This record gives sequence, structure tokens and C-alpha cells, in this order.
Amino acid sequence: METTGKAAETGLRRVARNQAEYARLRLYTWLWVFGVAGVTLTLLFTAWLFGVQVRDSGMAPAIEPGDVILFDRLAKYFQSPARGDIVAFSDAAGEGTYVGRIVGMPGETVAVSGGRVYIGGSLLDERAYAMGALAADCPETHIPEGSFFILPDDRSDALTDVAKLIVDAYRIKGRALVRVSPLSRIGIF
Repeated sequence: METTGKAAETGLRRVARNQAEYARLRLYTWLWVFGVAGVTLTLLFTAWLFGVQVRDSGMAPAIEPGDVILFDRLAKYFQSPARGDIVAFSDAAGEGTYVGRIVGMPGETVAVSGGRVYIGGSLLDERAYAMGALAADCPETHIPEGSFFILPDDRSDALTDVAKLIVDAYRIKGRALVRVSPLSRIGIF
């Protein structure tokens, strides 16, 4: 009888020891999960994505003031920016970040007449995104290789200085990927 009691006591000690070991392993597993998640998020937001909170209504209605947009900084290395893409770009001094839509491509001729954009003499159909008309005309201008003609969607307050509207490819910081705020407007571009 005494052997049965010792076996039960040994079994209880073994169960207690195993439970302690499982608790320790669970803790290590959770630490590993949080560590990997932290490293992944750090890499995600330092190498791939960056956020911009839009402060003006230049891209309305696609992007409203207060929207937070994540931009894909690696997209331009895998696929050349295309007409209609919403991009973040820096000013000539490299100090500010602006958001606009690519309207003219490298090597094209662009002009603004009567508030409308013409590419190579043909009217560009921008009904899907452009609002209003540009206040002033821009003479026919050739877009150099490696540069893009970028305008905001709300054309009524847009600059008409052609030199500032032509953006070199190296100044493009990224392509709009997803709106993350406000929660009611979350969406993919």
C-alpha cells in the first residue's frame, strides 16, 4: 500500500513540475511572438511604409483633410509610377511632403487651356477624380525624362507654375497604398 501512495505522490510532483515547465514555455512563446511582431513592425514602417496626415483639401474628395494615408516607398522600384497614381513627393528643397496625382508622364507634352489638361494636344479625361478647373492656363511644356507632371484633384486652388508641377522621379517618396484614418473611411487606393 505504501508503494501506491509513493507512486501517487511522485505522479503529483511530476504533474506540478510539468505544469510549471509548460507555464514557462508559454511565457517564452509569448515573448517570442511579441518580439517578432515588434521587429516586423519596425521593419515595415522604416523600410516599406510611411504615413502622411493630409492637412489641406487639395486632393478632395479622394483624400480629405485629416486623413492618414500610408504610402508604399518601395513601389517605385518594382513598377514605374503611372498616370492617375496618388503619390507623396518632396518639394525642390526636400523639406516638405506633398500629395498629388500623376497627370503627365516622362516624354509627354502637357498644356492647360481653359482649366483643362491636354496631353500631346488631346484632352485628358479626368472626370473620375478632378474637381474644378485650373485658374490659369499653362503653356505647352515638354516633361523631361525622369520627371512627372503632378496636380492636386481640387484644381481650383492649384498652382499654375509649371516648374513646380514637374517633379523629378527621385523626389517621389511613395505611392498611396491605404487610408488608415479616420476609421469610417479606411480603404485601399
